[in-house]
Amino acid sequence: MKKVFVAFLAVIALLLYVTPTLASTYLANTKSGKFHFSDCRTIKHPNAAHFVPYESRDACIADGYMPCGVCRP
Repeated sequence: MKKVFVAFLAVIALLLYVTPTLASTYLANTKSGKFHFSDCRTIKHPNAAHFVPYESRDACIADGYMPCGVCRP
């Protein structure tokens, strides 16, 4: 039973690592025209006025933003 529980936890951890889009929102930069995962390492000041929050990758693209080359949303 213990092995099953450990395997279950491993699968959950793997899913959280592999699919950040399930747990993240997006931030679009109105200055650069790019959008990022909200936890992208290139975003130093996420509360800056030029960042617009999005809940959907498709919405970012529909509004003309390009994906970040670092976090690859």
